[in-house]
Amino acid sequence: MNVVEEVEATPTGVASVERRRDDLVWYPADPDRGFDPVTDIAITDRELVDPDWIRAVVEHCAQGIALLERLDPSGFDAETITAWATGVEQLRRQSEAAAIAVTEHVDTTQPFRHQGFFTAKAWMKHRLQLSGAEAYGRVQEARLRRAVRVWNNALAAGQVGVAQTRLMARIAANPRIPPDVLTGGVWQLMSDAMDVSFDEFERLALTWEALADPIGAAEKAQRNRERRLAVIHQNADGGWDLQAKLDEVVGPEFLEVFSWYVDREFARDWAEATTRLGDGNVDGGALRRTDPQRRADALVEMARAAAACPPDRERPLPTVNFLLDAASAAAVCDNDLADPTTYRDVVARTDRGHRVDPNAIIGVSLWALLRRVVTDTRGVVIDLGRTTRLFTGHARTAVMLLEPTCVWPGCDQPHTWCHADHLTSWTTRGPTDQDNGAPLCPRHNFLKEQGFTVYRDDAGRWHVITPDGTDLG
Repeated sequence: MNVVEEVEATPTGVASVERRRDDLVWYPADPDRGFDPVTDIAITDRELVDPDWIRAVVEHCAQGIALLERLDPSGFDAETITAWATGVEQLRRQSEAAAIAVTEHVDTTQPFRHQGFFTAKAWMKHRLQLSGAEAYGRVQEARLRRAVRVWNNALAAGQVGVAQTRLMARIAANPRIPPDVLTGGVWQLMSDAMDVSFDEFERLALTWEALADPIGAAEKAQRNRERRLAVIHQNADGGWDLQAKLDEVVGPEFLEVFSWYVDREFARDWAEATTRLGDGNVDGGALRRTDPQRRADALVEMARAAAACPPDRERPLPTVNFLLDAASAAAVCDNDLADPTTYRDVVARTDRGHRVDPNAIIGVSLWALLRRVVTDTRGVVIDLGRTTRLFTGHARTAVMLLEPTCVWPGCDQPHTWCHADHLTSWTTRGPTDQDNGAPLCPRHNFLKEQGFTVYRDDAGRWHVITPDGTDLG
């Protein structure tokens, strides 16, 4: 068959290519309508896909992306900004899916082996100028696509994010996870990737991996214990650098003590600024030290306090809450292998949200104090009844066990910096019990009172409803 190719300039300055064959017709885009790759291109013959065709499609797509980048958003309302941001993210995810498809082909067929590029990673590092880590990650994503094509389809549709895909690709590369276990778990994990924040998805996905590869999880915990260290040395500028590595049990204990001192340094700065500027005139920018500076000073204060307390003197022990669900505790005690499909029900973390190996928590329980906490199907801690105006004592602790951070969407302030807030206000007869409580940082606690509604649904997920009825998630 004869192929006729014509290249001409369009009013937009972008070259259009017209091809005619018995089984395919691709006409130039209508300048008044714009280019739509879905409707303007129909591929029915692989022979028609050549470098010119690829370049033309890329050029048209680049034109649309450039237009989105050059928009002046000064007059945009909230709905327009949201459409702009979500649309660009959609394109990013589709572009990532296309890059993964290319990588899978190169990794599978090795078309450049004769040029000395024996791996897809080596070729991409050279030809695409990727870093070694980025090229290696791209290959992992390509192999995830080959193992469970449905995940990449969801990425191409914009339903799952790039970061979620990279994490899942890393997990799928674990050689100790059998292929049937991976394919069996991917649907649940993909659903989680669509529904929850990345931080929550990361926790769920890594919990699933630990259940699917208990040997690997035990080895990681053992490595953390064996590789603990603390190094301090003077640098070339005369300052001092400190590095430390702690295991998953000692780390939370250190963090709890460190947080005490950081909070105290913050209180000192706030009091000084209040004295200098007057009550009600202080914000974060008025404090005399930055957050990193306060943390450094807090660490020094910890050391000075330790020096003032002789080693043989009884020291106060920090309170660190380790949460472990009953089924996981029983499985560890009985030396049973957990079912990876139950990963959503597994609770094995500190109250700050840091993951901890269930075996380590059981080990701590042999010498630490235990506290039994009962929750309902939504994860709400026991109802203590309406006894006081504020959440205090065990009531406040129960509220803070609900979440490791402020429950407002997108806020990652740790619950130690949050208020135990009444979801239904005390002024409207809201009860002081855990079903009506949630950790909210000071800013969002104040904002909630401006007409927002915060609640937890039957699945245990938090929702924030704006005054106009919009669900923020």
